[in-house]
Amino acid sequence: MVKLFLDPPALDWQAGGPVAPDYGDVYFSKEDGLAETRAVFLDGCALPGRWRGKPVFTVGELGFGTGLNALALWDLWRREGNASGWLHFVTVEKHPLSRGDARRALAAWPELAALGERLADKWPPALKGAHRIRFDADRFALTIFHDEAEVALANMEATVDAWFLDGFAPAKNEAMWSDAVFREMARLSAPGAVAATFTVAGAVRRGLQAAGFRVEKKPGHGRKRERLEAVFEGGSTALPDPFPRTAPVDGPVAIIGGGIAGASLAHALRQRGREVVIFAEGGLASGASGAPAGMLTPRLEFADRPHVRATLAAFEFARSLYDGLDGFYPEGVMRMAKDEADVLRLDKLAGAMGEGYDFRAHWPGLWMARGGRFEPSPLVHALAGDTPVIDDRAAVFEPSTAGWGIRREDGKVLMLAAQVVHCGGARQGRLMSRYRVPMEDDPGRLMVFDATGPGPAHPVTWGGYTAAAPSGILVGATHERYSDARTNEDVEAELRAGAREFVPDVHAALGKVNTVWGEARAATRDRLPVSGPLPGQLYGMAWGETARGGPVPDQAHDVMERRMAVLTGFGARGFAHAPLLAEALASDLCGEPSPLERAGREALHPARFAWREMKKGG
Repeated sequence: MVKLFLDPPALDWQAGGPVAPDYGDVYFSKEDGLAETRAVFLDGCALPGRWRGKPVFTVGELGFGTGLNALALWDLWRREGNASGWLHFVTVEKHPLSRGDARRALAAWPELAALGERLADKWPPALKGAHRIRFDADRFALTIFHDEAEVALANMEATVDAWFLDGFAPAKNEAMWSDAVFREMARLSAPGAVAATFTVAGAVRRGLQAAGFRVEKKPGHGRKRERLEAVFEGGSTALPDPFPRTAPVDGPVAIIGGGIAGASLAHALRQRGREVVIFAEGGLASGASGAPAGMLTPRLEFADRPHVRATLAAFEFARSLYDGLDGFYPEGVMRMAKDEADVLRLDKLAGAMGEGYDFRAHWPGLWMARGGRFEPSPLVHALAGDTPVIDDRAAVFEPSTAGWGIRREDGKVLMLAAQVVHCGGARQGRLMSRYRVPMEDDPGRLMVFDATGPGPAHPVTWGGYTAAAPSGILVGATHERYSDARTNEDVEAELRAGAREFVPDVHAALGKVNTVWGEARAATRDRLPVSGPLPGQLYGMAWGETARGGPVPDQAHDVMERRMAVLTGFGARGFAHAPLLAEALASDLCGEPSPLERAGREALHPARFAWREMKKGG
């Protein structure tokens, strides 16, 4: 059976804190786990001194557990962090606690109670993959990888400055302390990165040394006689990558497109203090992001694949981001089943998602409590905030030593940008074809009807969907071709028929049409978005042989288009997927850990299409 979630641990709540019976070990010291965390990890990694003057500082951890180490680090950062820097905490966990167990465990530390509640409020579901949690007011970001330690680290992309090695004891959890894990640590470590741990087991010392760490015993904390500190003295072990992250860059960023993708990227960059300008011909939310209303649901796919993990994590990130913003209504969404067989399929899907995701399958369908309704324009404007918007067409891009000169068609200079990111959706298909990214327009129409009776209490979807809208009841949406000759009357009949079959009460309340909205959504050939740097003219020369089964080049060559990236191709799921991919792109540009699994990021990389063509011999 497909399982997209990890089973929570069966905890034994002994006096003083939780115990993991499967490992016969405690999550933290009964005497004073917080003092041990501060002595072994914070002091052992010379914090806060090591992060002084750094715009980004990254701490990696093996064994997230209850989150105690994260809270202690966060608390120290709040008291002695950099005034304008960001602290990232990247961690792995094979047995994620439930939200309730996390609250109970962290209640043992009253001085961290406020932070513990904030963390528990954003506690991610136990879905496999990476989960980014942001605390913008404190410039602190937490990324949890739910998986086996070796697999999680292999999927992690970061430059780690300090390591907290805090899994269960090596004798009880060998997989957490394997040579393969230490090799992944070395790949991720910055030059001179430090590591600290409570154990002095011989296998741990030898494994760290073999991976390039200089290891030293130090006096232990409490009853433990000794502990370890280590410094990474090895070289880079990273191999050339055909799907690289967007290179970090300083200076202003030009965002081409004022829909949900552009607004999400502007928000993510401005939270990091970056200078951003949005080019939006017609203003914000004037294209496919300007519908009267929409519904927020995860992409439902019954498979444990990288892109599935990424899109589920994206839904959770968007849901968290929209909470509290004008224009979002967390009402839940009902996915209607077509027949009894469809109910069984939805029941299997709910089982694959796990109890923590709050999916319940029953006739007449699948109830998704985490879903909701939104009004697109208010959300786009809320995310864009006071970002400068240029209501003009960026038509010409001229490379320069500083990045790109942006001009109108008549030659007028609009901006000199260090980085350009294309977020223009269906309006940029011709440009994307130049970079071998096959875009397809997905035209569609929806309608808002006068309400002659009670409208839907929450969105309902069946292939079409209905939701409350500011001026009535929305029913949508068609998927058409430009060659279609359907009139608005034809579309109205189609939408009414769908409502009559699946939501007859809503159908009975549909009055006259007061709004017809139509726009082309931007989609890719494989119906997945594209996010990242664009492949340049020399991409095929550098990677063609490798794509066809040949060796990896001996050294890396920068064959991506310099300082130009893309964030588009969301189809009808821009509001569910764009915020996390914007966060990933902002993380790239600012030299931060990626919030995505490596495999998931590669599945959405713009160069995937060129790679597939070369693999086939094209």
